[in-house]
Amino acid sequence: MATVLTEKSNNIQVEIVSQTNSESTISTSKCPPQVKKKPSCRLKKGLKVWIHDKQEVWVPACVVSCMSDERIIVKKSEVEDVVIHGKPSYPVLYGSTDWINTEDLALLNPLSEPAVLNCLRERYLAGRYHTQTGSTLVAVNPFKETGLYAAYVIHQYHLNPKVQRPHVYGVAEAAFNNLSRRLGNINQSIIVSGESGAGKTWNARCLLKYLTTVAECNPGGFTPSPADCIERRILDSNPILEAFGNAGTDRNHNSSRFGKYIQLQFSRGNHVVGASIQTYLLEKTRVVYQSPGGRNFHIFYQMLFGANEREMKNWLLPNESSTNHFNYVQINHSEENIPRDKQAFAVTKQAMCNVGLNRSQQQELFKVLSGILHLGNVEFVNDEDFAGPCGVDSEKEGIEASVEAAAHLLGLDVDEFTKCLSFRQITASHKRRKSVFMKPCVVEECHTRRDCLAKLLYSRVFDWLVGFINGSTMAGNWKSFIGLLDVYGFESFTFNSLEQLCINYANEKLQQHFVENFLKAEQDDYQSEGIPWAFRDFTDNRPCLDIIEGRISIFALMFCCLNRTSDPASFNERLYDNISSTYLSRPHVSITTPAFVVHHYADKVTYQVDGLIEKNKDRIPPELVDLLKMSSKKFVQQLVAVDVSSQQSPSRLKGKQAAVTVVSKFKTSLDSLMSTLHQTTPHYIRCIKPSFKCEPNHFDNIHVINQLRACGVLETVQISSRGFPTRMLYSEFLKRYELLLQGCKEDVTGFDIRNKCAIVTDKVFGEDDKENNEKSLLFGKTKIFLREGQLDHLEVARLRAVNLSACRIQRYWRKFLATRRRQQTAASVLQAAFRGWKVREDMKRRHEAARIIQCAMVGYSIRLHQRRLEQQLNEVQLEEDVSIGSDVSFQAGVDCSSDHVSTEESCTQENNTILSAVSEDLEDMLQDPFTSVGHVLPNDEAGQVKGRDIIKEYAKTSANDQSSLLAEDQDKAIAVDQGSDITEEHGSTIANSLCNGTTDVHNSFTVKEQANTIMRKLVQAATTPAVDIAFGILLLGLLYHGPIRI
Repeated sequence: MATVLTEKSNNIQVEIVSQTNSESTISTSKCPPQVKKKPSCRLKKGLKVWIHDKQEVWVPACVVSCMSDERIIVKKSEVEDVVIHGKPSYPVLYGSTDWINTEDLALLNPLSEPAVLNCLRERYLAGRYHTQTGSTLVAVNPFKETGLYAAYVIHQYHLNPKVQRPHVYGVAEAAFNNLSRRLGNINQSIIVSGESGAGKTWNARCLLKYLTTVAECNPGGFTPSPADCIERRILDSNPILEAFGNAGTDRNHNSSRFGKYIQLQFSRGNHVVGASIQTYLLEKTRVVYQSPGGRNFHIFYQMLFGANEREMKNWLLPNESSTNHFNYVQINHSEENIPRDKQAFAVTKQAMCNVGLNRSQQQELFKVLSGILHLGNVEFVNDEDFAGPCGVDSEKEGIEASVEAAAHLLGLDVDEFTKCLSFRQITASHKRRKSVFMKPCVVEECHTRRDCLAKLLYSRVFDWLVGFINGSTMAGNWKSFIGLLDVYGFESFTFNSLEQLCINYANEKLQQHFVENFLKAEQDDYQSEGIPWAFRDFTDNRPCLDIIEGRISIFALMFCCLNRTSDPASFNERLYDNISSTYLSRPHVSITTPAFVVHHYADKVTYQVDGLIEKNKDRIPPELVDLLKMSSKKFVQQLVAVDVSSQQSPSRLKGKQAAVTVVSKFKTSLDSLMSTLHQTTPHYIRCIKPSFKCEPNHFDNIHVINQLRACGVLETVQISSRGFPTRMLYSEFLKRYELLLQGCKEDVTGFDIRNKCAIVTDKVFGEDDKENNEKSLLFGKTKIFLREGQLDHLEVARLRAVNLSACRIQRYWRKFLATRRRQQTAASVLQAAFRGWKVREDMKRRHEAARIIQCAMVGYSIRLHQRRLEQQLNEVQLEEDVSIGSDVSFQAGVDCSSDHVSTEESCTQENNTILSAVSEDLEDMLQDPFTSVGHVLPNDEAGQVKGRDIIKEYAKTSANDQSSLLAEDQDKAIAVDQGSDITEEHGSTIANSLCNGTTDVHNSFTVKEQANTIMRKLVQAATTPAVDIAFGILLLGLLYHGPIRI
């Protein structure tokens, strides 16, 4: 017996027939009458196809037969056959594709939705979590630690990215290459999108790590390098922002409750010099309320479970066993997050130190956070006996202690603190009169003011932290930037309010940016450039944005209700009355509270109206701000230094100035972000959450296919597979690749810019790439269109040409350096030869002058000595004449005359003998002064001492001989003694200088002066024998001949 199941979907009827044993029965339901036409089934028996399935979306099957009434029977499993009614092409061809090794979905054959889904599934189960879809990267969250993000992987993708598998590092490298090449828009943006829990924060962190690593520069060799310091501060901002801006939800334990745009700033040399962080819409309502299954911001749990006893005491926090008494936090002691919170708190404090927060600032910050926790325990109660204002509920245990603790931690007076929470200020103005009243608040108003104060403090702490981090990381001068956008993902909870509406609105804007910049702009660009193109249909979410932000939209009606009383039900009806669109509908009948449904690009979301208007107003009572300004804590005063009261109460605004609301501030910042994105080159990373369970190796086909359909991955793949991902203006193309025209055989001087570009492409791609070839590049009116991979070939060719030119330049430069070195060597040789010749000529002149002086001095000395001998002879003769007397006889006179002649002849002979000896000694001395004395002195210390003694002894002996020869004349003896002293003293000095080697060409001036002084003394004495004069001349000659080293 057979069981028949019928499924109707999209005008297609599917009958499932169960088979038992070998018997099978095919039962078909009655179909509506159709116009008979000739069957045209393209599927054959045995062909493998994909068919629809409720649980798995798509499952493989095999065609059994094609019936004449256009029904197709396929075998879904071993025991189940399926009959498909409808179009014969409804089953999608299975194809023959290696799913695991297909790294680009555009290469799937055939390209279809089931093929895309199955490829992602098989790659995910095989541990390959990244897949390329044209220019977009699909990253599936593995929900476990992998080795795909190690440091060595960064270097692999930076050195050779084309041979690596798809990865977030590949996207970062592509953005960095575009910034380095300066093609088109120099500034880059990487948009990380996906629903909550898809891994956006982790991927943004990996992108940040990659870019700061590859763009590091340390020319000075500092340790740590300046880039390391900047990188450390940028990366340390992540744990701080995650602690203060992330929280746990029922879908993701680390969900970003704010959006951030990190702008990495680069210098002209493409090195990271700074960074700035811009945040969007912190979900501060989470401070006072968390939905079931959710948690408050991480920092509160880190403080409660990670602080030590001393910090607990300073922050007035209870011990761990009683931490569940805080109303603002939901704590389950059995959860596994407690050890993780303890470890994360140490990381957070260390990161604060690294970004520049000192211990004192950290203590003040944590005291404010502790004050917020105590503030949540403050409760009020009505005074029933006296019908007075509300007061603090003192009957409950711990309430008064919490009031005192909150006031102490925030530096507030307890009475002023409780009075400000229980009374509200009313200002009444009449003409020029202004009156201020204090009105007691009911219990609900007191609790609202308490929560408002807590949200104000926490949002100001978060803004102060972001400003401090920017102050420590921003660069004063930068050239370009790469932006990393990490915003909250698409959200749909059981209870959705203003926060979810703004979050999903931001995701709609990002999806519209993707549609405009990739899908729509891509096809419009082909049409404007005259490129033949088969247009593809895609989902445009512009109508959904119109009902949210248009002229008559949800935001516009919310703004109209700011100054008027409007209950949720009436506002809900106004929405349906004024907005007529298929993207806005009523909720299911089971929802009894006022609500509306918006058909977003990702899914339908039901928003509750209750509290929507009040959250949008976000009014902060001015008396609360004044209370915080009166705090004794300077840090608290600094948090409210900006006058926020001017941003409140639209009724006090004058003129046509628009009221500042949560929606208006968020819309303004989001418009600024979109303007920045439009001015950059975008890169997309689509993060996919594989299942709701957030467990590894679990892939939910239904959940994944909904995400793929919502973000337009299939349309992206189809357009990318047929399109041209790279397009450049002719001027930009020629500016970068004009150097490839070098070496062309034909003259391109008179060619236009398009023909020059064609010549470049022909040279690179060869004759096989013609314009008529379907796989070739195309030339538009103003742009050139390149297919995937062609830009890489151009870059390789350009790099080869640049290297060739660089080698040529280096060759000529080395030749120039070698030629200059040879010229310098030749010049040095010539200069050395010239200086040597000049020195030799100078020495020749000096030697010649010395010889002339020596000859003249020797002749003068000999003549002087001869005159002295003649004078002595005359004196002797005169004395003899006087002694003999005038009465001497003639005979005696004759005898005396004979004796005189004999004496004169003997003196003349003696004089000639002395002169001959002096001349020979002088000649020997001038040739070798020391050897002539009869000594050969060794070249050592003993030889030096002996040489000194010889010269001193020679000078002394000469003086003694002179004294003995002329002792008769007292006056001349005195002169001789003086000359002897001078000769001995100065002779010893010069002898020491000569023997010590201190007399050389450069420092002989003093010794020369001493020698000249000796010569002058000797000449003045006029009694020095010829030998002493020759010795003086010898010294003077030695000085002119250069240094003597013994």
